[in-house]
Amino acid sequence: MNVLPYNTFTISTSAPLSVVLQRLNAKVEPTKAFRFSTKHSPYQGSISEEGFQIRRIIHYRNSFLPMIKGRFEVESHQTIIHIEMSVHPFVMTFLGFWFFCWYGAIAPIILTSAMPKHMVPVFVGMPILMLIIFWLAFWLEANRSRTELTQIIQGQV
Repeated sequence: MNVLPYNTFTISTSAPLSVVLQRLNAKVEPTKAFRFSTKHSPYQGSISEEGFQIRRIIHYRNSFLPMIKGRFEVESHQTIIHIEMSVHPFVMTFLGFWFFCWYGAIAPIILTSAMPKHMVPVFVGMPILMLIIFWLAFWLEANRSRTELTQIIQGQV
């Protein structure tokens, strides 16, 4: 498993591109701003002859839900799908800004000994603990999406 919230992998199938597109279209619906019904496809996004850009539909908050991009490559007797999963760039920017502000405020306090020594590990370790939780949230969702996409593309669902 990678440290960064970014993953690439390849799925090969003997099915022609038209069949792969048909399988994906059956499980992906267009993006909607609001979703009131619980009867929907597992993914939302767009699909074209060149590739796709999708996200899993969930009914809870998760900023670390992977953005999934795929690119099709057609060979003589198989279709190869190159897939990238990553966190939304806004989420990564927000995390970077948050860490910069947190440690930018805490470092001077610690260095000037204005904070009791027994509190330093709490203030230094809390963002790291949050990062571990966010990392786990991304990888749990990424592994689930990888399994589901493989099954969809292989026609096992």
